[in-house]
Amino acid sequence: MPKRGVDFLTVGFWNIEKKNQIHPNDNVPYRYEMSTAVQFVVDTVVQWYQTYHVDLIVLAEVTDGSGMGNTFINYLASRLNVIGHPKPAFQGDFRWSPTRAGTKSVCNFGFLWNERLPVLQGLGERVDWYWEPDHVRPTLILPTGLATIGAIHAKAVIREQAMKEIYEAALHINRSKRPALLIGDMNVPFDSVPWDAKAYMTQAGWGQVPPRVAPTHVTRGFDEFGYFEGKREAVLDYAWRNGGLAQCIAENPHPGYNLWEYIDHAPIMYHLASTAEELPIIIDVASPSASQSAVRVPRRAPVPA
Repeated sequence: MPKRGVDFLTVGFWNIEKKNQIHPNDNVPYRYEMSTAVQFVVDTVVQWYQTYHVDLIVLAEVTDGSGMGNTFINYLASRLNVIGHPKPAFQGDFRWSPTRAGTKSVCNFGFLWNERLPVLQGLGERVDWYWEPDHVRPTLILPTGLATIGAIHAKAVIREQAMKEIYEAALHINRSKRPALLIGDMNVPFDSVPWDAKAYMTQAGWGQVPPRVAPTHVTRGFDEFGYFEGKREAVLDYAWRNGGLAQCIAENPHPGYNLWEYIDHAPIMYHLASTAEELPIIIDVASPSASQSAVRVPRRAPVPA
């Protein structure tokens, strides 16, 4: 039977929309206080591991005012490391990038990985950026022992620019000649990738994988003056895989997600395998189309650690 951390890995991504401000307070549980929205992020990440034993989580739009990026990610790691038996050994890291104006970006990456797993050991020492001069933000490159994971937050609004960043990140990752996944906030709706862009990706050996979450993004529906203008829904968060992965199975980590008043993106998750053997996981029954919501079925057994 395939073994977690050797033959397969569970990878998650979530754009938390800058909800990571916590403040020391010895008089509250875990010694940090936070807003309701930030508490929602923390509780969701904790539940994520409790239910699915997710091995690697990348968080996008993590801010770093007064060193808050590292503080928040390390806090999350400490919360995860008291769960279950055997307890995981999560480590966290935060990587910020400058804007083109030279200021610190408000859209940075934090990531958490279970150091207990063989394919993730020493990951923090291998992580790197890929960033072309005309890319708005860098792509985070995480070379795990099973596959290279690229995490991206592509340029919003300008679809051609977003696809350029996605395509060039995929080509860069291909240079490692390893199985790979490009996961993140693509800012190009899953069902609206231009045919020529999809053809370029296919030619490079990459294919889309729907997240089994629909929608992954819902706007709050207010314009810059506070007037309601209607909500828009889309599947913006998903993954591309190259041919080196034997399996890439999407699972909805938060079925029924509708808490858009807290975070306007939903978390997504994929199980990756280096072999074609049946994985010891139970996934939701869902249509393969990204445009249809997942149907939750009772879980017959816990996902194995």
